[in-house]
Amino acid sequence: MTEKLLQYLESHYAPQDYPVIRAQYNDFQGRRPFAGLRILEATPLFFNTIAKFLPLMAGGAEVTLSHIGGVPYDPAFIGWAEAQGIRIATNKEEGFDLVSDCIGLHSDLRPKYGFAELTHSGIGYYADCDKPCFNTDGSRIKRIEGALGTGDGLIRGLQAFGLGVEPSQRWLLFGFGKIGSGVGMRLRAAGVPVEVVEAVAVRGRLENTPVGDFPFVDMEDPDAVVAAVRRATHIVTATSVAGVIGRRYPVEPFLEGQVLVNIGAEDEYGPLFPEQSVLNRKVAVNFALEEPTHLRYIETTFALQNAGLEWILNHPEARGIVVPPEPMQESLLEIVRREGAIAGELRLIGL
Repeated sequence: MTEKLLQYLESHYAPQDYPVIRAQYNDFQGRRPFAGLRILEATPLFFNTIAKFLPLMAGGAEVTLSHIGGVPYDPAFIGWAEAQGIRIATNKEEGFDLVSDCIGLHSDLRPKYGFAELTHSGIGYYADCDKPCFNTDGSRIKRIEGALGTGDGLIRGLQAFGLGVEPSQRWLLFGFGKIGSGVGMRLRAAGVPVEVVEAVAVRGRLENTPVGDFPFVDMEDPDAVVAAVRRATHIVTATSVAGVIGRRYPVEPFLEGQVLVNIGAEDEYGPLFPEQSVLNRKVAVNFALEEPTHLRYIETTFALQNAGLEWILNHPEARGIVVPPEPMQESLLEIVRREGAIAGELRLIGL
């Protein structure tokens, strides 16, 4: 089966779109570190997810894909994967050796060895875990996906809804972390003015970025935030905090004709906002796309989470949240710097 899956990637992507995954596939195929183990894979199911679980299969794992409610997916992929004989679970199940999780969906399971979590919003579910949980998001590598890939996905997602990005627009961005900074840089590169709502403590992030400074709005000053909301034609949330907008600020100023967009994994607007008031019904706008994040931006993150699963096997004494070791990250980054299609973009995020 792995050969067939590899052929799919080779027929749909250029080698420079997934050099790290190709290297990991060859490494795991030779060493088979997961031989005889059952792994639950919870990455959202799109065709580029093949690059995530293929090295695990090549490494000897029996992989089950998770397909439960509330997670975006491509229906065409589900049918295709089942036709290939790939097992897909639609309910919670026990009996796995390792869980490759996303947004903490399976933090209530009891795998034999431990977890690897993909997202910032999910790692909090593992704060008191008595098994190791590899924190993929707590890495330099995740900035490739968060800053470069998600920013690119925002622009493409807007285009899918017939919306362009034009200098006449006035954008307000909530959050300037890994995802928000990438969104801001993509919008600024498109010639759009962007104001940023953030905490005073991290105001320095907005200064001296590779594309210049960003105007700052204090998130703790509701009057200033509401004024900025009313100046905006487009608003995008990238805080990774569920429901934060509706909890902190009055809803009405956001519903005065602005285009509302979410680019985070959670519904950041919250239940006080009608679904139809936010583009793509509050789901991150890039998940309206066949490929929400281009493989070239997410493959190194995929490889890091896979490497984290092997790290857990080699460290049975570990407990709680595990920060990705720097040598592990650097070995993967060396490949993408040398062979990746995005090598020239890495300087924008200091990699």
